[in-house]
Amino acid sequence: MRFLPTVGVLVLLWSTSCAKSESPQKAPTLTLLYNVEEQPSEKNSVAQVLQSQLAAKGIQVKLDPTSNSVFYDRVGKGDFEAAFSLWYLDYEDPEGFLTDFYSKAGFRMSKFESAPYDRLYLDGLLAPTPTLRFSKFKDAADFVDRELPWIPLYANSEVFLLAQGADGFRANAYQYYDYRAVSLPAIHAASDVEVQTLDPALAYDLASKHLVTQSYEGLISMDEAGGIVPALAREWKFDASLKTLTFKLRSGLRFHGKASRPVVAADVKASYQRMLKGNSPYSYIFDYVKGAKEFKDGKAASVAGFETPDSATFRLVFTQPFPMMLPWMLAPATAVLPAGTPLDYDFSQGSIGTGPFVLSSWKAGVASFEGSTSYWGKDSTSRALPRAKSLTIRVMKDVNTQIAAFRQGELDVLSIPVAAFPEVFDSSGGIKPSWAGKQIREVKLNNLKFIAFNMKKTPWGTDPDLRRQAFDAIDRDAIVKRLLFGKGRPLRSILPPEMLLKGAK
Repeated sequence: MRFLPTVGVLVLLWSTSCAKSESPQKAPTLTLLYNVEEQPSEKNSVAQVLQSQLAAKGIQVKLDPTSNSVFYDRVGKGDFEAAFSLWYLDYEDPEGFLTDFYSKAGFRMSKFESAPYDRLYLDGLLAPTPTLRFSKFKDAADFVDRELPWIPLYANSEVFLLAQGADGFRANAYQYYDYRAVSLPAIHAASDVEVQTLDPALAYDLASKHLVTQSYEGLISMDEAGGIVPALAREWKFDASLKTLTFKLRSGLRFHGKASRPVVAADVKASYQRMLKGNSPYSYIFDYVKGAKEFKDGKAASVAGFETPDSATFRLVFTQPFPMMLPWMLAPATAVLPAGTPLDYDFSQGSIGTGPFVLSSWKAGVASFEGSTSYWGKDSTSRALPRAKSLTIRVMKDVNTQIAAFRQGELDVLSIPVAAFPEVFDSSGGIKPSWAGKQIREVKLNNLKFIAFNMKKTPWGTDPDLRRQAFDAIDRDAIVKRLLFGKGRPLRSILPPEMLLKGAK
């Protein structure tokens, strides 16, 4: 078995190709928190490169790696000075990159507060047309880029190794993984980070989303190109005022499990009310629905704006025109469950969703699924989906273990860890001869890797000049070229350039 370069070797490979450091200038030491369990090889490597680059410009950095649970606990409490982190979207809209800076948002990593920014954000959120929405969100992004509560670094590509027969696998820029058309009787895949929850209403991290979306679906979904497509709803329509959004359910939908039964509109309403009761990180998506606040405050038994005119019709009624609702409903938290599902339901017992795969067991970091025989989806030739009879997703943190498992035929789909890039790619980003003939697929992600500052802490959070000094000290091009082997794009704005170009058209 060939062992891959460690993080230290990767950083050494990067640093030996860099120019000598400039004379350092005095600046306060910056303590950089990061999650060592989420994409660990990438996080460790980039954190050490950032430390080296900033030191070359006179900014000493103390690295503070922590576990997944400790990282989110400390960020939530504001117990950090700066954090190297990842932001990913559930939908293709600038709002997804801007929500964290809105003073009434739920998570708010940087604890950033600005009344002028709030006005720009809300102007975009409530804009009646896509053109006006983009214009307002562009102004909001420019505001953030000046203040720098976040320092943008890069957006990476996800590169997959696919075994023979796994070419039907699909992934998009938002890291939704679709195994439905894989023509293997049994599919074996992996995740490199611990799964936090199997409850769709609480699925916020990538690992949890990976598992949850195999068994649970919402009314709409996203295709490989990032477009919104039907899922449990066959069609939908806003009224002329943009104050109501009506969905028509497919016929023949059934829930998984021993108590399998048809899906009706009342299940959609109950699922959304369960999500609001359970303090989901996505509960904000219903803030503009009539009666949602009263329900969350315990002043109403149900949400007035969740209407079910008949068993196949579900309607959202808003307090004001709200065209942004549709992309928000792509979040895994909008998955439809059987009415009556308790808040404390143990989802490891087995799937009760409607997705292509039925969870049969979750043990020791291994999720085992069976292909659903009653799934509604079909391919372009009207062939029933999913094609596979089973799907297994294993948590595998060690890079060498992942690569060895793929070489030995134990994995059919593998997202190549950054630490394995020197094994697979040459210095120009091409495929090494030892991997010639293997199926390799690159997907450009619409995500953001960044440094977030706690805007409540001095000196870094209160001094924009210090943040600008750090912004200017980082060589993003070198990180992408030398550490990521060109599998990414350097970013200097909160909004990625592809989204800027698309919105300008």
